[in-house]
Amino acid sequence: MRSTTAALLGLTALLLSAGCEEKKSEGEAPSRFASVKREGATKAASTFCEKQWPTGEGGKRYTAPAERPIPGVAAGAAAKAGAWRWVNLWATWCLPCVEEMGLLARWRDSLTADGVNIDFELWSIDDEEAALTGWLGKTKLPGRARWLRAQEDLTPFLQGIGADAASAIPIHALVDGNGNLRCLRVGAVHDEDYGAVKAFLTGA
Repeated sequence: MRSTTAALLGLTALLLSAGCEEKKSEGEAPSRFASVKREGATKAASTFCEKQWPTGEGGKRYTAPAERPIPGVAAGAAAKAGAWRWVNLWATWCLPCVEEMGLLARWRDSLTADGVNIDFELWSIDDEEAALTGWLGKTKLPGRARWLRAQEDLTPFLQGIGADAASAIPIHALVDGNGNLRCLRVGAVHDEDYGAVKAFLTGA
């Protein structure tokens, strides 16, 4: 009886230790995605972008929508010349949108450290001024906060970046340094997308 109990305790300890190790591996930093093999870069990028456009013939120009000033928030500097622009449509009431802001900030830092010249342009589609300014007053965003002028501007903006008018936020678009729309992603981003994003932006 004593030997059976000991065996069961040993098996339980083994299973518990295995579970802790699995959780640890799941929680590793995005650095495990930092190295993307060149031969897999095209495939990796295609898993992130719902739509892609070339730089030359057949390309698509990006046009920013009309915006309204955000009370208490400085307009901010214009995008750096030649920099990639990460355009994000979000709102304070959109839980996936606000949850991924911290991830976008980490990606911004990692991409900058890897020599990628990139600016984040975060377009809020909030209706309520108080909700937006209140949220911005207590939250640091990974880039410049901008506010869509009016709800009737949303559909033309979505269509202009190649998204369906009924698309749900968050929406991400990558614009190259020449102002060409290159990639569209409808939906939230996740840790495991970092390798594909880096491959796309660096052409690796």
